[in-house]
Amino acid sequence: MRILIIRADRIGDMVLTLPMATAIKQARPTDRVMILARTYTQPLVSLSLDVDEVFLYDDRDSFSALIKQLRSISADAVLIPSPRFKLVLAAYLAKIPLRIGTAYRWYSILFNRTIHEHRKTAQRNEAEFNLRMLSEIAITAQPNILPSLDINKLPPNPLIDNYIVLHCSTGGSTVSWSADHWVQLAKKLFEQYHYTIILTGTAAESEFLFIMSERMKHYGIDVHILSQGDLLQLATVLSQAKLVVAAGTGPGHLAAALDAPTIGIFPLRTPISKERWGFRGKNAVSLSPTSPPRPTCPNCDNCDCTQAVSPEQVFEAAKNLLRC
Repeated sequence: MRILIIRADRIGDMVLTLPMATAIKQARPTDRVMILARTYTQPLVSLSLDVDEVFLYDDRDSFSALIKQLRSISADAVLIPSPRFKLVLAAYLAKIPLRIGTAYRWYSILFNRTIHEHRKTAQRNEAEFNLRMLSEIAITAQPNILPSLDINKLPPNPLIDNYIVLHCSTGGSTVSWSADHWVQLAKKLFEQYHYTIILTGTAAESEFLFIMSERMKHYGIDVHILSQGDLLQLATVLSQAKLVVAAGTGPGHLAAALDAPTIGIFPLRTPISKERWGFRGKNAVSLSPTSPPRPTCPNCDNCDCTQAVSPEQVFEAAKNLLRC
């Protein structure tokens, strides 16, 4: 079969989608696996050993161009783990024979195979929800399958050896951990291991990262800033870190998938909880508050429960990973 997977969102979403390609190749090595992705995540998809071809999607492209592109791919089946009306309609109009997606959107009638699962209840990790979709093309995938990423394709590391990455920013995708917590964690890690601390984030967050670095330098910490520009360069830095700590963001998912010792800090709020979006990897740990900090949790309007995860808790998890 020629199987197309469409995932037109962010880094973490794509990391948790790539196990689908691995599962397909394990079950049927001669199937051709193709992914339609945003330009932003294309470098990540290019690392997969199980994706035969990558096609690019841009929201600015015309609808007719999208339909033409999907027709040219000549897929036998398309799986859309996170459907958008424009993409689903285009797949329908492109006459892809088998169209697989959720049963609970108003436009789900455009699919001819539907999945009757509510992801918002967080009964499973996002990756497992994605893998279960493969049953519609007669593939039963193990829920713990991880993506196969080729680290030999990564560029050289521009950094020094022996460093820890703290990805303090969230990009609005989850709840932030407090600046005080990040500073206290950096202090504990530096005092214990004397590893350089690397702060990562986007160029738009450079002012925040500068303020954080200055606060850490006040304690004598050797700290540097790496702006998140080139995705493959970031992947290199994450893959060779002694430890990566992040909120539930794409760089954290990427680090875990690259087998870096990784700690994630997640809120209890169901749609963005560790149960739904926890990091998956051989050396990954996902933390959240051990008990709800307020009566309205986990459905708070202004969720801030990650502050109940203390720097001491993260430090203890770090010590366990760094002993491995």
